[in-house]
Amino acid sequence: MKDFVIGLDYGTDSARAVLVNAHTGEQIAEAVHNYARWSRGEYCNALESRFRQHPLDYIEALKSVLHGVLDGNKDIAPYVRAIAVDTTASTPCLTDEHLQPLSLKEEYKDNPDAMFVLWKDHTGVAEAAAIEEACHSSETDYTQVSGYHYSAECFWAKVMHLLGTNADMRRDARSVIECSDFITATLTGTTDPKLARMGHCNAAQKMFWSEDWGGFPPESFFEALDPALVPILRTLNANKYTCDKPYGTISKVWAEELGLNSDVIIGCGNVDSHQGAIGAGVAYKTAMINLGTSGCCMFVIPNEILKGRIIDGVFGQADSCIIPGLVGFEVGLSAFGDAYAWLRRTLAYPTVEILAKSSKIDPATRQTLVDEVLDNILIKLGEDAAKITPRLDAPFATDWFNGRRSPDPNQMLWGSLMGLRLSTTAPELYYAIVEATALAMKTIVDHLAERGIVFDAFIGVGGIAQKAPFVMQMLADAIGKDIRVSQTKQSCALGSAICASVVAGIYPTIEAAQAALCQPIIRTYTPNAERRALLQKRHELYRAAGKFTESLL
Repeated sequence: MKDFVIGLDYGTDSARAVLVNAHTGEQIAEAVHNYARWSRGEYCNALESRFRQHPLDYIEALKSVLHGVLDGNKDIAPYVRAIAVDTTASTPCLTDEHLQPLSLKEEYKDNPDAMFVLWKDHTGVAEAAAIEEACHSSETDYTQVSGYHYSAECFWAKVMHLLGTNADMRRDARSVIECSDFITATLTGTTDPKLARMGHCNAAQKMFWSEDWGGFPPESFFEALDPALVPILRTLNANKYTCDKPYGTISKVWAEELGLNSDVIIGCGNVDSHQGAIGAGVAYKTAMINLGTSGCCMFVIPNEILKGRIIDGVFGQADSCIIPGLVGFEVGLSAFGDAYAWLRRTLAYPTVEILAKSSKIDPATRQTLVDEVLDNILIKLGEDAAKITPRLDAPFATDWFNGRRSPDPNQMLWGSLMGLRLSTTAPELYYAIVEATALAMKTIVDHLAERGIVFDAFIGVGGIAQKAPFVMQMLADAIGKDIRVSQTKQSCALGSAICASVVAGIYPTIEAAQAALCQPIIRTYTPNAERRALLQKRHELYRAAGKFTESLL
């Protein structure tokens, strides 16, 4: 039998699709599309922690990657059964009454507040604090599913900020939609907010939706925060759908655009890191670490073992948010690869600002040199950092370049470098930042262990897991557990493909689809006992430095 599925993954910098044989797991084709406006830095201001993405970037990517996997496989297209999607989160956008993002209207086409507010946008810090305070003083503390904290990365903080700081948005917005739900609504032609199927994970982890209190908190809760939230709330579909449920069938427009049958099923959307966990093979006692611009640790626990316990300090905890029937957890770092990218930009300043503009070299040679430096700087730093003999008094860092997500979220914190000397080298700076991200993950793992949550092993996925052996070894040394690296380079897209195979009825459960479609392990990083002992002592310096920087705020 011929059955194929497509997984779509919308990451921070790009979108990708994988075309998968639903019976063998063979990845027939893969396509990647970089967001054009995002790559140019449009609509963003890092100093203000404002990170916005235009919906046209998403729509252009959707066409590009789907054509990318289908155009060369027209013989397979008639056998595509389902498509599922994941995106970053929380990444909401204000819309009109037809679910059209306001930035697709002429009067708002260049207004960042009318665009999707990316997950790492922290412009809503004040609003998050107000929401958190309201929850703590409420009869029901709705932050219990987010470690008794509420982050500026989450849905209501962002919506509240947009409505409270932009009079035009406050007047013209009729609804709001998460990025994953926007893609599924686009593919199905859904234009009625009340018919748009909201992904369960976003609702449960980012929006305070829970069966325990009958859905969303009452309107009176939102009325007290900002009356403008209430009419927005009323447009949202009260039902939430897990990633193994169908959203609907592909619209006639998109079926004709792609050369697909009209009965192709579109699955309900999910969060990228959660789908990545599925694609990696997450299971009880085996956690997934997704290492990209941020660092996410995902794990699941059966309800009968957890017994309703709430884990404090954890960013997200919700039943069925990863695998239906299991309690899913999300913990992690607001900046992982982003911290390395900061050092790359800093060290590349002379290359970008002097060499790239030099009149003493012909343009072709100049660009070749610039590209060579930018492409290889982190590779070279990693190679040289691996040669450094670890020592207790080496430079060290904290990793909060974009605040702290877990444990105990605080988006106001900043990163730091300490212990610098005139002898300090660039590889030592890289070593310190890599070590800081590893120690941050150790802090999370220790926090969970203190609460009785331990793991037998970790599965590493993402670009860093595939390409940065120095980082992965440091991580294994810090947390003291084996880290297995999955063969798949697109774990999130594969996770969506796995979900697509379930919504198509090819497999009865996510677990059954995982057993058939997950990729093998290609490398295992085992902790080095000697460096682990040193890292235990370095962790004390990391924690002390953290307390010091926190005291300055």
